[in-house]
This record gives sequence, C-alpha cells and structure tokens, in this order.
Amino acid sequence: MKRYLLLLLTGISSTGLMAQKNADVPFQLQGTVNLPSYDSANRAIYFTYQKNGKEALDSAVIKDNKFSFRSTADVDIKALLQFTKPKTSPNVAADPNSLSLYLSKGLVNISAKGYLRKSIISGSVVNNDYMAFKKPYLKLDTSLRLLGWKKKRVKAGDAIREKIVDAEIDSVKNLKLAQLSEFLSKNITKPYAAEALLIYVSTDGSAFNVNKAQQFFDQLPAKQKTTTLGKEITTALSKLAEQIVTINVLKNVDFYDGYAAKVAHPVAKGVTRISNAEYLRQLSPAEIDKIGKTLKVKVTIKSGCDNYDRIGHVTLVVMPKGEQFNLEKGEQFELLRIMTPFMYRTRQPDHIPYEAQIDQMVSTIKQAGKDVYLLTEVFGTTGAGQREVIGCDGSLLTFNVSVDLISDKTKDLSTQKGISLLSYYSLDGKDKTAGKNSKQVSFELPDDTKTTVLYLISSGHGAAEGGEEYNWREHIVDLNGKEYTRLEMSQNCAPFEMYNTQPNGIYFGDIGKERRSWCPGGPVPTRIINLGPLAKGKHTLKISIPEAEFEKTDSKYYVSAYLITQ
Repeated sequence: MKRYLLLLLTGISSTGLMAQKNADVPFQLQGTVNLPSYDSANRAIYFTYQKNGKEALDSAVIKDNKFSFRSTADVDIKALLQFTKPKTSPNVAADPNSLSLYLSKGLVNISAKGYLRKSIISGSVVNNDYMAFKKPYLKLDTSLRLLGWKKKRVKAGDAIREKIVDAEIDSVKNLKLAQLSEFLSKNITKPYAAEALLIYVSTDGSAFNVNKAQQFFDQLPAKQKTTTLGKEITTALSKLAEQIVTINVLKNVDFYDGYAAKVAHPVAKGVTRISNAEYLRQLSPAEIDKIGKTLKVKVTIKSGCDNYDRIGHVTLVVMPKGEQFNLEKGEQFELLRIMTPFMYRTRQPDHIPYEAQIDQMVSTIKQAGKDVYLLTEVFGTTGAGQREVIGCDGSLLTFNVSVDLISDKTKDLSTQKGISLLSYYSLDGKDKTAGKNSKQVSFELPDDTKTTVLYLISSGHGAAEGGEEYNWREHIVDLNGKEYTRLEMSQNCAPFEMYNTQPNGIYFGDIGKERRSWCPGGPVPTRIINLGPLAKGKHTLKISIPEAEFEKTDSKYYVSAYLITQ
C-alpha cells in the first residue's frame, strides 16, 4: 500500500512538472477584417505567439476579408496580430495597426471593422479579464492627457502655475501607481501581471518605487520574465536603477505608544530616539553629496497595534555646522505631513506609502557650513488596539516606519534659498495679537528676489462635536498688511479609502462627496503660493482662519510655512 501511494505521488509530481514545462494547448483563431478591395490583394496578416517556450511567428493570407490560424500555444503569454504592407516583414513601429490579445484553448473569434486594435474579441475568458483590468487605467490616462493639455495652456514663464498643474498630474499618476501596486500584490501570477508591471514601471509619479517594482518582477512566473514584455521591464528597471539614488534615513524603525514611558529598545546606529514617537537622524556629508537636482521624501508606515488615524510629519532641521542639535535654535522646514489610516494589522494593505516632491529644498540641504537633520514623528497610542486587535494584548508598538530620500544623479545646484517661518505651530485662537484666529510672522530678505514662493501645510484637529477635525476652513494669507490670497483647504479622500482596513466613521457611503482638511491614509497637501518678486528688507506674513471654532470645541490647526526665494 505504501509503495502504491509512493508511485502514485511520484506520478502526480511528474505530471505536474511536465505541465509546468509544457503549458501549450491547442487553439484556433478566426477573424474577419474589412480591407477595401483596392488594398486586399495578396495582403497577409502575421501572428506572433508563444510555442514550446519560444516566440513563434506565423502568417496567413487574407481571403475574402477572412483569415484563420490553428496550432498550439502557451495561452498565458500575450499574442500579437499585425497587418503589414505586401512583401514586407512585420514591423510594429512601421505599421502600428496591431492587436494584442490572450488566447484560450479552443476557438477565439476576432471581428475588426476598422483598426485591428479596436477589434471585438470573443471566446477567451482571460482576454475578457484582461480588458476589464485595463478599463480604470484607460480612464486615468484620459485624465493625464487632459492635464497635459492644461499644462500646455499655462502662460510661458508662469513657473508656479506650471508647478501646480504638475502636482495635479503627479496626483493622478500616484493614484495609478497605487491601484497597480494593489493589483500586483494580489494577482502577480495572472497572465497579464507582466503588462501591469510594465505600466507601473512606465508611470513616473513621485510615488514610484523602483525597489517594489523589482520585487514584483522577482515574483513573476519564470516564463513571463523571458517574454518581450519581461525583457522590456528588465531594461527599464536597469535604467532606473542607474539613475536613482536612495538614502535610507530610517529603515523599519519601531514607534511606540506616545503616552507610555520611553522604551529602552536599541535603535540603529546614527538614529536617536527623542521619544517613543519621535526619532532623529543626521545626514552625513557623503549622503548629502549624493543628492542631485531632484528630491523626494518617502514615508512608509506599516501597521502595528494602533488601529486609529494619527498624525505624523517629517521635518528638516538645519543647524550651524558643529553645533549641538537644538530643535528650537534650528531652522525648521516641515517636508511632509501624513495621517495614518484606520488600519488593522492582519488585513491588506498593511503598509502605506506617502511621498512629497521637495526639489525646492535641495539647495537648503546642500548649503555649506551647515549640519542637516531629519526629525520624524508619528504619534500614536495602543490603548484601543490592545483590546481590539488580535495579537496586540499588552503591546506598545504603534507603527513600523521607514523614511527615504530619493534623488537623481544630476548635479545642478540651483540658487534657491529657504527661509523658515512656522513649523508645526499650534494655531488655537488663544493668541490674539495678530487678530482673531491669526498668526503673523516677520522675515527679512538680504536682497531683492526674482521670485518668492510660500509653502504652506495646515490641518485641523479636534474631535469634539463640531470640532475642526470634521471641517475644512478657508485660510487667508496677508502679505505686508494686505490680503494676498484665500485658500480652500479641502481634500478629496476617495483615493485613500483602500488603505483604511478597519471600519470607521469616515469612510462609508460616497466619501468623494465629503471634503475634509485631511484624510486618514493620505498626506496633508502642501499648498504653493507665488508671492512674486519682493524687495530687500523686512516683510510680514499673516495666516488667518476666521471661521474656525477653536475655544468651543477645544480644536486647533497645525500650521507650517516656509519661503523659497530666488
């Protein structure tokens, strides 16, 4: 009996191995086209597909506007149909009238009334799934084309308007990357996963992660890596790796309950635990030297035992070279503010990426005679999580946090200068020296400026009934005693719903209709305001939130602001 079972298992194993080596199945492809009579003579159609682990090329003469193919193929690998001119070889670049599709065992029909790429395909379940997969990305691509036209209409020389449109484009690209990442995390073995990965690699949003792309590629089925798509991905990843520099500021650092006594757990060399929820890291001269023309900061939050929405931020602190770190004496620039989602640690996605493009800070970071630090705070508590989350009984672990600076290798230092104004200032209505719900700051310019740009981050907090957490309020910016602009501080939370894996009172119904000043699972937007050229000397800037109800609801707005001059 044991010997029989062993032989049976051996037979099953061998059969499985043979199936893996040879996945070809019989197929039949039939199609109709509508070539005009003057262009139908001797026209051929070419078909490229995978057979016996290699690319196969077949052709058929089109007769009475009909053609057919019959053979065996690996239906997990995308096939390609292509017209070509008489007496020429197939060339996608020369004649783009082509159709990509996934075959199926048995009969697949194609009906082309015009261009091949607009054909109606029937008989392939995988191809139906593939077409459904592509739909949301086609919509996003349409949005990107519209934004591209919007950018073309920006007046020449209006750098600030161009940057605002660039931020809109980046937001759509990042939404596309997030959806692709979620798909690949769950469907890496699907036949069209390689195409999804190629789209991911080709989408140059600020949230693109070359390491994640490489991890996805490593997980692809082996046969997908050797296809034309697989080779394209390999080439693209190699080029990206050569161009990108990543500085790991914090790598998988555990954050703990902010209300608990400071833990004594060891931290990585060069990292200082200021508190359970706050860590400091100085950038070395070698790291600063690696930074090129572009720069973005990326924060990755992995769920621990805090399952509620919390606030966090990354702040650049610049000190005179050689002086001991002192937050109050340093120049502070908040680079990125985040809100964690309602996140349950055993559900996917269990980690959230946040990113901000901070090219404007490169000159400030690389200036001579300064020491540069990054301060990362993500405040949380496990009071509820210990009771509500499986495996969290008694745990003080709130989140696991990584912070990266990502740059290119182009060394082209600009003449921009940063001026710190406010960093995480608590505007709560108690200080009335600048008027109701206002804060005024002064700054001095050593020279006339060509441009002066204000970067502003503001988010309302206060969870009591009617509190500012549930509202968004118009902000008024005054420059030198005169109103300069008004800002609508609302944010669309719909793109971040997928990160909120625990039921909550915010993400239910149509979240797209409910505007807030911040979203659980999303970054707090950085507003960019062009103040124009300013004269040398002293100036004042005032930020007001006149409609906020601070004292009644025990609320506040955290406000950060800095200038970039040139």
